[in-house]
Amino acid sequence: MIDPQQLQDAKHSLGRKLRELRKERGLLQKDVAQRLCSTRSTVANVEAGRQMVDRVFWQQCDTLLNADGGLLGGYDAYRRLQERYQSERAEAALRARWGTAAVKALEPNETDPGLVSVCRRLAPTAHSDGDLATTIVSLLGQVALDIRTDHTLAAPGGRYFPSAPVAVEVYPAIDDGRIVATIPGTDAGQQWRWPLQRRLVAGRVSTANGERVFALDSRQASRRMIGIGDDARLLIPRAYQLDAITAAVLWAVANLDQSLLLDDARLDASRVATAEYRRLTRSAVSSDIVHDLENVSRLWLGSTFCADHINRHSADLTEVPTFWTREQTGEEASTWLLFGHKLRYLAATAERFNTSSQQATRLFCVPQAAVDATTQSERVLLLLAVALMESFGIDVAVTDEPEYSALPGLVLTGQRAIVATWIRADGVWHVDVTGQRAELAEYHDAVGHARAHSLVAADTASLRLHTLADYLDLDWTTLRNRCAELGDYGLAGIAEPRSRLLSLDGADRACRFVGSLP
Repeated sequence: MIDPQQLQDAKHSLGRKLRELRKERGLLQKDVAQRLCSTRSTVANVEAGRQMVDRVFWQQCDTLLNADGGLLGGYDAYRRLQERYQSERAEAALRARWGTAAVKALEPNETDPGLVSVCRRLAPTAHSDGDLATTIVSLLGQVALDIRTDHTLAAPGGRYFPSAPVAVEVYPAIDDGRIVATIPGTDAGQQWRWPLQRRLVAGRVSTANGERVFALDSRQASRRMIGIGDDARLLIPRAYQLDAITAAVLWAVANLDQSLLLDDARLDASRVATAEYRRLTRSAVSSDIVHDLENVSRLWLGSTFCADHINRHSADLTEVPTFWTREQTGEEASTWLLFGHKLRYLAATAERFNTSSQQATRLFCVPQAAVDATTQSERVLLLLAVALMESFGIDVAVTDEPEYSALPGLVLTGQRAIVATWIRADGVWHVDVTGQRAELAEYHDAVGHARAHSLVAADTASLRLHTLADYLDLDWTTLRNRCAELGDYGLAGIAEPRSRLLSLDGADRACRFVGSLP
């Protein structure tokens, strides 16, 4: 078992190494902070072992201080130790909550073939080798077609997502032009209406091309079952087939929902506590002030603050700015699709800056390494987030140059930059408003290069998204057709959020937009 003190010792050791290398190079903490677009207090906290920051910080420090991989390697070793610690804690929590039987079922149970992988490990992982759709379908081949099966799967974790359990009840179904699942009356009880755990009710259809699974959120299924007799037949819209797209949205909603619901009261209190920073033009808040919040809740808090910061300081802009965003993965981009305030921010931005002669531009940096490291479902989320922006008339450009990964989130005009960073930030957020010539020159160089060499350069949104789909290794025709189906039905049928802070309006709008394109 990993002792928490081992984590603390590793953090202090890495901080001491940073301090030693900095002093050897004759640099002050403020010098390092300035070159890394960070703050002196963050560098001081890291060196003292009070704070741990992200991989980009250590990668930059490694290059700046000529550490030859020593700092970056130390951070990676710390993360591996932390993941082992989190894995052990998650298993202990699982044992305490669901008992020893559930823990034993983390691996296939040879004495009960029908109970296969009742729960995958709930510990966070950097990336999953699969997604919920493929996991569910793979389980079905191990049990008979004509019987009901129950599974509790883990919506995989990620850099921010903690991993969330999703119960799946699978029933035999037929395809007679409709998807009809047979549900015993004893199964369609009150537990479907208010489950403590996210639950899917699924129908399994066998075809010549293999198994297909169609599913409904249990609350949606409960509504459809009302008034039906003991021999219940549940109609499941064909649009709700479990595939990379529906699994992507379900994965994101399950993870975001769980954290936001657990932190609801604390998150509200934290937002009130951070209100004092709104009067400041520049602030960088350490994650220490929200140490008791889940990573997802920190994302929500930072995202909300940054959106407010941009709105406050862009109200008097007289020219159409360029936006630089830091999301590189579907996990990060899912916040655009599902955080309610992000959709309102996009709508307000488009209304304020898009004119009959000029449209706002938003630039992404998505290196090939980020694409290669993510699942198909994650790549779908990233494309849908871009489609959401395009649906508001915002032109999107994409660069794959990894050197621009460290650029902060920006709203850039000729004489001014509004800095607003909350993804991969040192703390909860880092915001600023600057007119310094050196900084503006650097930002304009990056923006100019990214626009001139965009991977998705084209005259129309349809061509830009098609090109992005190719870069992300997604089948554009299949994606467009599925988005058209899901846009008609809406995604609430399969992934209804529980938290008041989440909304499917953005995801639905993105699907409708993609589905409407030629």
